[in-house]
Amino acid sequence: MSLQFYLIPNHMTSDPDDYMAVSSNSETYTIEDVYEHMTREGSTITRAEALAGYEEVTQGIINLVREGNSVVTPLAHYSSSIKGVFRGEEDDFDASRHQVSVNMSTGRRMREVAGDIPVQKVPVRQRQPAPVHFHDNASESRDAIITPGRGARITGSLLKFNEEDPQQGIFFVNTADGSESRVASQLLRNKPGELIFVNPGLPAGTYRLEIRTTLGDTADLRTGALSSALTVANDG
Repeated sequence: MSLQFYLIPNHMTSDPDDYMAVSSNSETYTIEDVYEHMTREGSTITRAEALAGYEEVTQGIINLVREGNSVVTPLAHYSSSIKGVFRGEEDDFDASRHQVSVNMSTGRRMREVAGDIPVQKVPVRQRQPAPVHFHDNASESRDAIITPGRGARITGSLLKFNEEDPQQGIFFVNTADGSESRVASQLLRNKPGELIFVNPGLPAGTYRLEIRTTLGDTADLRTGALSSALTVANDG
């Protein structure tokens, strides 16, 4: 896998020959994917151990930063600062005018990764929703099973849609007869990188998952489909 990119005009400069790179990779991983990678076949660590270790380290960093400290790790540096304008030397912190922010910057080991990332130039692509993974809560599966009436999550990019437009949304298309079922209610999260919802009541069968939305100022409907087929099992 490489860092794929395409070029677009760079409007930040006055030179018409200046172009800038735009990353076109759509694969997004969560901490759950990291656990899965850590506990792959042959690993000496269990998922519970990975989860416990991550939680201990995370909470330790949070506790130190919460006390006003800076924390330096190989992956990231953490610190805090105060934003806002103070009215003279005698002024004090006022929560209505000032805000404490947590700052993060790249650590040494992560900075070193940049030199190892291969790059590949690709043709300019039409912007469209890119669902990468479908997570089914009840079966705890990914890109495989749909449990009707239970919670689910889609991750990817450019996923957000207008819930009021019946042509946009999350659609399950039955591959046998082409019938479509739209997630019309119980949408809990509608963000470009993540959709959280309740699966519709689907009959047994195999389905193609599609996200349909308009992007930017265009009124054109764009469709992105999950690469994996999804299945509703027959209870019988």
